[in-house]
Amino acid sequence: MTNIIKDTTDKLVYGHEGWLEDYVFHYHAGDSIMTMLKWGHNMECDGLPRIEELSFKTFAPDGTQEEVQVKETGKEYLDLTSETDQEGMYIFSIQYDNCYAEYPGDKWKKGNKKDNPDAVAVNRYVQSATNCIFVGHGENREVFDAPLLTTLLPVSPEFVAGHELTFVLKTDGKPQACDDIDFIFQGEGEKTTEKLSTGEDGVLKITPKEPGVYGLIARYVLDGDSDDYDNIHYTATHCFRVKEHGGHDH
Repeated sequence: MTNIIKDTTDKLVYGHEGWLEDYVFHYHAGDSIMTMLKWGHNMECDGLPRIEELSFKTFAPDGTQEEVQVKETGKEYLDLTSETDQEGMYIFSIQYDNCYAEYPGDKWKKGNKKDNPDAVAVNRYVQSATNCIFVGHGENREVFDAPLLTTLLPVSPEFVAGHELTFVLKTDGKPQACDDIDFIFQGEGEKTTEKLSTGEDGVLKITPKEPGVYGLIARYVLDGDSDDYDNIHYTATHCFRVKEHGGHDH
């Protein structure tokens, strides 16, 4: 019997977001690659979003866009699958982009100002989640600059404990300053969270010290400059798995 997972899409107005976690697999060109979409807050699962309101894209190392197959699992994650024909770094991505209107008494309706002229405020919520999957045994770890509304992507990453990693936060392809970035580590023990920030260049440098699953969540608000909404609330997440030593296993 399939479990019924609660719909918590609208909780994004309170800080819910999606993130993508990879499987511990190694892939070769021609293999199908997979990742898991999870949904909640600060890497704590809480239900799932409405699939029809998300867009799913996979980018090959050369920037070619591939289709994504989405499968419900009956658990608090969705399986995403895409095909490969190259070696290098593939990017799985999801995007959410909708307006929500706020009313007195902490009530919300989906829609813009035209739909909700009597609202206290109307904001646009833009979210993206990315995950990099390395395919093959080559040396090319360059990450394609995916054309998403907001991105927090690594630069030629080697996900090994003790190695410095560089990430760049962008809005519509331009570097973005942000002083609200959660750096989350899920190892065998307790989950830990550290607050980080980027400058005007959008660059973030971190050095994971232990093997395990890490997540970065950047949240920022920009003026909307639109008749449809007041501000844009951006959330960009990137999840990655760190190994103890180097090598070819993903």
